[in-house]
Order: sequence, then structure tokens, then C-alpha cells
Amino acid sequence: MTSARQIARVALASPYPSVRAGLRAMLTPLDSIEVVADAIGGDLDPSDAVDVLVVDIAQGELADFERLAAANADAAIVALVEDSDAGRRLLTSADRPIAILSREAGPSEISAAVLGVLSGLIVLDPTVAPMDTKAAPLNDYDQTLTERERQVIELVALGLPNKSIAVELGISEHTVKFHVASILDKLDAASRTEAVAIAARHGLLAL
Repeated sequence: MTSARQIARVALASPYPSVRAGLRAMLTPLDSIEVVADAIGGDLDPSDAVDVLVVDIAQGELADFERLAAANADAAIVALVEDSDAGRRLLTSADRPIAILSREAGPSEISAAVLGVLSGLIVLDPTVAPMDTKAAPLNDYDQTLTERERQVIELVALGLPNKSIAVELGISEHTVKFHVASILDKLDAASRTEAVAIAARHGLLAL
């Protein structure tokens, strides 16, 4: 490929050959995506460095998914799940850009999710990854984000770096860093990606 545009390397994982074939058929025509590997279970060839894992989680089985995710720590994830229980478990433990979609998702939804996680977004299908606005207070405390912190986390969710957030909100980059640190503390998050996942799960931002 000679195009200067970056091509995303994608691996497909499913225990079902028909599902892997269907996913490949959906994604192969996209110019910005190259399907480079299939995984039957939780293993990929070590040489198959990928940007995105598209994982079919059949019957809520997370063991293969967790092994595959751990072995490819730099890859964003598009997870296809059957129910909201699996969706909530994945969202709670998210440590990177992730899309959680129904296993019934169509080509446009899956391809959009791949491009979304490549941009650093959290992508949620509310039918399998609902935002629980009635959840208990975060960290067992009645802590909420300020209006400015909500604005910051929404821009973080869009994948913007601190400098771009500062320009967007008309504040200094130092102030953005202060707000991000406060958000991480309030949400008990170890990273920006985890903060976005927690905020989404508790209905603190709309994605």
C-alpha cells in the first residue's frame, strides 16, 4: 500500500468461522482498515501486531477475551457481546479505547466503532452497555463533577489532548491538567481512558 494515510491493522477473534468470515467481509472493503489476523480463541501469532482487536464474545465467555487483550495491550478493542451483563463487565474494567456493541451489529456500526476507537473514543451501544444514571455515588461518596470538569471529560472522550482542550474551552493548558487530575481523583481512575469509561457508565457524559 503506497498511500500516506495510516492503515489500521485489525485482528478478528471468534470461536465461530462463520462469524470471522462475516466480520472480514464487513471490514475488508474499507480503505483505512487492513484485516491482518484471525484468532480462534485467545491467541494471536506474536508477529501480528495490531491496532484494533474485534472480538466476538459468545455466551458471555470473557476468558479468551481477557487473555487476548492482555497479550495485545496497545490495541484498542471492539467487543461484540450478547447482553448487558457482559457489556457492563467490560465497561467497568476498560483500560483503553473500547467499543461495546451487540453481536447483532451491522457493517456500518462495526466499521464506525473501529474508526472510533482508533481515534481514542469510547463507543457504546446502549442496548448492551447502558449508561446507568441510577448508579450508586462514585467511590461510595456523593462526589460529582463540576460543570467545567464535565466539559473537560467530554472533550477527553473525543480523544483531544490537553492543548486542544485548552483551546476549545479558552483556558490554559495548565488549568486543563488541573481539571484532568481532579477528574481522575474523583472517579478513582488510573488513566484518561478509564475515567471516560467510568463517567459513561455512571451517566456523567453522553457519547
